[in-house]
Amino acid sequence: MLGNLDTEDIGDPAAEISIFFSCDSIAEIRSILREQVEIEVATISDLIVDADAFDVIELMRMREFPPISDPRVTAPDGSALAIEIVAAVLLSRHCRKPSSLPRRETRPHEQIEELHSRVKRLARLAIYRQIAEARLSDHPLAQMAAEYQAAVLNIRNLQYDHIRDDLEHRLFRHPVVENLMKQHLGYGYDDVLRTRQALQKLSSGRMTALRDETGDIMLRHQHLAPEDMPADVAAQFVDAMIQFMFLPGERATIKASEIAAGGPVTEEVATTVLNSYSQTFDDSISAGTRVFDLLTGTNPFLTTPLLSDGAGGYAATANDPGLDSLRRILERTLTSTQPDMRRYDQRARQPVSESAAVEFIERVLTPTSQHVGFFYHAPKQNQILQDVDAQCTELNRVADRVEGDGLFLVDDVAIIVEVKAKSIAAQARRGDVRRLESDLKATIGDANHQALRLQRLIETNDGIWLDKDSWLDLSHVREIRSIIVLLDDVGPLGTAIGALQAAGLLAEQRPPWVVSLHDLAVITEICDRPSEFLLYLRRRTDSGVATYYRSADELDLFMLFLDGNLYVENDPDEVNRAHPSTPPATTRDRRRHREDAVKTMVADQCQPLDEWFARDQIPDSEPRPVKPTFNTANAIVPIIDAIEARKEPGWLRCATDFLALAGETQTKLAKAVNECCRRTKSDGMYHDCIMSFAGLWGHPVLFIAVTPASTDVAASSARLAQYMRAKTYQLQADRAYGLLFDATGQLIKFDYQTKPPVTDPELDRLIGVMNLQPVGRASRRPKQPARRPTKRPRRKKRR
Repeated sequence: MLGNLDTEDIGDPAAEISIFFSCDSIAEIRSILREQVEIEVATISDLIVDADAFDVIELMRMREFPPISDPRVTAPDGSALAIEIVAAVLLSRHCRKPSSLPRRETRPHEQIEELHSRVKRLARLAIYRQIAEARLSDHPLAQMAAEYQAAVLNIRNLQYDHIRDDLEHRLFRHPVVENLMKQHLGYGYDDVLRTRQALQKLSSGRMTALRDETGDIMLRHQHLAPEDMPADVAAQFVDAMIQFMFLPGERATIKASEIAAGGPVTEEVATTVLNSYSQTFDDSISAGTRVFDLLTGTNPFLTTPLLSDGAGGYAATANDPGLDSLRRILERTLTSTQPDMRRYDQRARQPVSESAAVEFIERVLTPTSQHVGFFYHAPKQNQILQDVDAQCTELNRVADRVEGDGLFLVDDVAIIVEVKAKSIAAQARRGDVRRLESDLKATIGDANHQALRLQRLIETNDGIWLDKDSWLDLSHVREIRSIIVLLDDVGPLGTAIGALQAAGLLAEQRPPWVVSLHDLAVITEICDRPSEFLLYLRRRTDSGVATYYRSADELDLFMLFLDGNLYVENDPDEVNRAHPSTPPATTRDRRRHREDAVKTMVADQCQPLDEWFARDQIPDSEPRPVKPTFNTANAIVPIIDAIEARKEPGWLRCATDFLALAGETQTKLAKAVNECCRRTKSDGMYHDCIMSFAGLWGHPVLFIAVTPASTDVAASSARLAQYMRAKTYQLQADRAYGLLFDATGQLIKFDYQTKPPVTDPELDRLIGVMNLQPVGRASRRPKQPARRPTKRPRRKKRR
């Protein structure tokens, strides 16, 4: 027996997870994990007792990571955590190689697969432990805390290189931050960057040289049998292969003097940087304790990924120095000096984050108006929203001056942006649910309150006071969306909008979209149209997606969205209650909703994105990756582009509503345009048709008309506008789009009507005169995208 687990059940997830689920306390769960750790660590130590630590670590790196940088290649079941667990065991020695057995006589490469299997088992048990502990907690954030800790434990290299480099340059080359780094760390950002680049260059250069050397020997002597090869050549080949594949520790060892020899970093600075990111061998801490602490608490390899042999040699584990960790190292140092921490936050971290967020949103929305880092007036605690309307004459008495990070106005859509640069604390990252709750309240909760305050002011008063003499009229705004941008990548915390709502951290209706600055940069770079971005905001926040979809990574959800599969069928009864003019729900509608509204954990969808952003690493002779694009029916694309190009009132919401339709409905729309054109060409008459798309996100109605060349366009336009007014009023739809085409299919007029009156005797009379079809006999709701099967997540990302 291994604890409560039969040896024959090792590798069986059901059996492994079951050993925790009979536990009645967290202490019991931890005790079982500790027992399993001690058993596995003892075996791991025995397997590599005689081996050089750097040989083992480099062999594990070769096992877990792809041998080449091509993004299309992944190591089978590779894991950065596997390397770190083995490294933790090795660090409990008193030195790099305590055994007296000559290094040439050790054969660590023969143990790598077993090492991999055993440490992967420990990684699984750590996840099961987190799940089991969450089950015993009644805290509303317990499950999220477990998922977040699992993500922190298992995911590395969270950011795409060019975006990470851009964000790091903005922050760490800020004059305030440069001075603080030199003062508190003893080096600057460029020193870290150059050291990291030198490490990578030395490592890859040695690998390439050994590959070329062994390849050249084989090529030169390919006509000889191995036993006929000259002795000196055979010895050279064996030595090279040993360094290359079997005992690679010396090849992987980097010294500060070697870094200094190849670039502008001095040996002293290189040593300071390397030591800052290194751990040393120390047998005063047992291997079991190191591994247990790594799996249940803080993983030291996230900030100190190098191993130092104490003699000037360094070896990398999973990450390079400073990768995804430099900011945490600096901030951890600054917390001991509050004035410096405050200066860093107020003069650099927060303004740099806000500036980047604004820039990323600008490039996808191209707003017609925007307010950035602005002030406006909100009612005091004892006042109501209406006290601060356009007629307010005592602004200073009833309102406080508050700050907003961003307000973007595009057509009649307002996008509110709140940016939070505060980092999630180390305690929260290692699973402390109460500290996580505190940090989320200070970031997501606070930003939600600020965004909701501005949203309600706009909705209630049709505008805001920027100062006592400046009223910003927003009476034209028909849709408001909010974005919370975090400097930290919070993984599953940001994607779990439904759970954040349940915990009271986000608004129950139309909550903000929570996204990291890095993921915002990716998404705004990939979106080709403002309408795609707006549709993603709708799908992520104002639909069943917020409740039923989960993922460890926002970009997995985004890629599923691009494929057209991020959708949950609306509850037909709710739709009917919201829009009484729509047909009653049927049994089939209800069944489709029930089948669609199921919990879904989205797996890794980012391979196409990985390939696109790393396309420069793919050989020129290979096919180039295609940029991911939104999956839209080809037939409707010219119509959407024509609407967006006109930039007339209503263009953004219309294009977004069209993109929201299922592919077959988009094709049906395009066919309706073609059919009207065909009829007009045939008989020279005006032809039109109507399509209605009611849902929980609104009730848009589309009117299509084609005018013959012989008819005055103004007359056809007036005819279409009258029909739109009457029918939209009859349906009590919240918006209507009128598309007037000529007989060739060219869009010549775009009309937009919104907010029809509740009662209008003149329109009632017009409906009778026009003999419009009574409400309730409208066509059925258009079919929406089918639900995709539930997918299980992977624990490895972009490594």
